[in-house]
Amino acid sequence: MTTGPETVEFDETQIGRGLKPVAQHGRVVVANGVVELYGDAGEPVDRAPAAEVTARPMAVTFGQNLALTMNGTRWNLSPGWGRHVGRPSAMWAMFGIRRQVKALHAAIEAHAGRTPAG
Repeated sequence: MTTGPETVEFDETQIGRGLKPVAQHGRVVVANGVVELYGDAGEPVDRAPAAEVTARPMAVTFGQNLALTMNGTRWNLSPGWGRHVGRPSAMWAMFGIRRQVKALHAAIEAHAGRTPAG
């Protein structure tokens, strides 16, 4: 997770749409009232004003995923999960991912009241 004065960025984010994975090592950027999703190669996946994004932690995943609805599309995000893809994950990885899910949710909520930039 990278933070700046107006920017919060989550790298190594697993991005999915339903059961279909879109990116294993994607990126989520919340900046100036806008939420942006990027794929593995840095290509834009989706973008919407934070005020129009619905975000909620998914109880079925014990808080390791965040369900986002952007532009009518439902996305499943797991920030930090890309670091564990293909590795036997330690039980402790779950706690770090939960913290990042909470931080991403808080960032979206914080930016929801801001006017999107250009």
